[in-house]
Amino acid sequence: MGRVRRVVLDVDTGIDDALAILYAVASPALELCGVTTVVGNVAAEAAARNSAAVLACAGAGDVPVAVGATRTLAGHGPRAGPTNHGPDGLGGVRLPAGADPSYDDPGAVLRAAVARGPVTLVGLAPLTNVAGLAHTATDLVLVGGELAAEEPPEPNAGHDPAATARVLAGDRPATLYVADVFERVSVAADDVARLRSSSRPAARLAGGLLAVRRAHLVGDAGALVLLTHPDLFRIEPQRMGLTDGHLTATGGGRLMDVAVDVDAPAVAAAYVETLLSP
Repeated sequence: MGRVRRVVLDVDTGIDDALAILYAVASPALELCGVTTVVGNVAAEAAARNSAAVLACAGAGDVPVAVGATRTLAGHGPRAGPTNHGPDGLGGVRLPAGADPSYDDPGAVLRAAVARGPVTLVGLAPLTNVAGLAHTATDLVLVGGELAAEEPPEPNAGHDPAATARVLAGDRPATLYVADVFERVSVAADDVARLRSSSRPAARLAGGLLAVRRAHLVGDAGALVLLTHPDLFRIEPQRMGLTDGHLTATGGGRLMDVAVDVDAPAVAAAYVETLLSP
């Protein structure tokens, strides 16, 4: 195994954010240094409670959690309307409460991690926090944007377009995990059942979350598999910019690495086997 990739996750937990947290804890190729939360699928405070509960279930209750931006840069709250995540963020999956958030400043979590070595900031949510944190990180992996623009805009980039613009104006190396790839990685029903019947609490939780997830998509968790199994993706440089609220390919945009294709069955298998491994 190569070097362990040290990560801080910025989340709006969210079923698939929870799946990503579980993978980050389970993978021997990753060291989860902290979790920061932002308004998006749910309020930032609810995302922190969900994240802490997921970490506790995974045996990682000592990972620091910080509540970040409770409003977008334009002052908006959580996304409006019903979603697959439900009002609690976890699709109705019940968990015992975890520890209270360790910090009220996401920057403190990232700075503490960076003081011990390089850190990838993985943004799995609207970019409100990332806009202020990116300069501290070594590099960025962001779930956001779309190659084939459709209405409505991809939600992470579209929920806070002012923050997205700030991130695009930054100078940290960045890789985008776009909606076109995000929507392709689903776990087979038999593998969901294997997870749900596991003796490992984290694997059982992953199975329960996937069972209520639309199309059993791993969603945000795919961006973590990108870090551990880059050979399962095709990455190409693309110029990406904001056009009518969409983060998409545009001639005058910022040059970024973009995941444009994926071996979807292999990524799903990598996720499942990592959660099931002792």
